[in-house]
Amino acid sequence: MSDPNLSGRVAIVTGAGRGLGRAMALGLARAGADVVATAAREALEIERVATEAAGAPGRIVSILADVTEEADASRVVATALKEFGRVDILVNNAGRGMKYVSESFLTEPTRFWETSAEAWRLVIDANVNGPFLMARAAAPEMIRAGWGRIVNISMNHETMRRQGFLPMARPRPRWNRRRSSGRRTSMGRG
Repeated sequence: MSDPNLSGRVAIVTGAGRGLGRAMALGLARAGADVVATAAREALEIERVATEAAGAPGRIVSILADVTEEADASRVVATALKEFGRVDILVNNAGRGMKYVSESFLTEPTRFWETSAEAWRLVIDANVNGPFLMARAAAPEMIRAGWGRIVNISMNHETMRRQGFLPMARPRPRWNRRRSSGRRTSMGRG
């Protein structure tokens, strides 16, 4: 399989400061795409990713943004338009995991009734509402251009089934369905 050439394409990658998001942002830039890379809390982390991409065919612009905030989602898309003139690809990678529910979740599973409402909302907001807000902000630009791709990243099914992995077991599987309602809704739109 040959390396993809994404020259001329513009991608947004949320949660790009570390892990899979970082790897995807760098990979897209190395394939020629210009990238807006976001992180919610660590400006230095996301700036390092942009610096690491120096010399790649695509350029990375870093922006501190919280995908759970509607204004931030709009600002990320506006940044892509200002810097690169378009939005072709959105990778919804940002998410919050079980460490926000309990630091010892791997050794001492948290029962759902022991999860605080605040921790539940934090995880649900990042993992469900964040991808919705980002897709809602990016989709009109993709439709206007006649082409676009939205990729929603989730954890694997086995991880979600682990004891004590609530609220993770509920929100993200919806994004994994092969024929999601979002795809049916946007068919014929790019």
